Amino acid sequence: MLRLLTKTRNFRSLLPISGVRNYAQKLPGSSIKSQDEEPISNEPIKFFGSQAATWRASESRSGGGDEALWYQPYVISASLAIFLVYFCILREESDIDLRLEGNLYDHVSGLEEVQLTVNYRYNKEHGLDTKEQEKRLTELGVDVRQLDSQLVAQ
Repeated sequence: MLRLLTKTRNFRSLLPISGVRNYAQKLPGSSIKSQDEEPISNEPIKFFGSQAATWRASESRSGGGDEALWYQPYVISASLAIFLVYFCILREESDIDLRLEGNLYDHVSGLEEVQLTVNYRYNKEHGLDTKEQEKRLTELGVDVRQLDSQLVAQ
């Protein structure tokens, strides 16, 4: 809403002093002429020296630099602080919180094996130590020699 009002204010500053109302009252077929109306000429409109020459495109896109209220950062900071205090300190734990505390490998079957296999292949290809991955893969029942043969085949 503030952006709309700012753009409207900026738009009105580009209009002549007579205002927008006179534009709405002037009809193309109207024979009534006011005293402050200038005769229509076929000369080009001068750009340099007008307000359009000093207008920056960033003012059209962002609505100007004076949009933010002086107390806006304080309101946002206070709202964020209250939100964090509530959700990190005051809120009681629910059953979802207790489920999220557990190990991800306990919730997704086969994930640890896939992760260890990918890590093992990466370490083998780059000449890194694979003792920890081999140990855990044997504990899970995966044949490490079969993984080595698959690496050689590729």
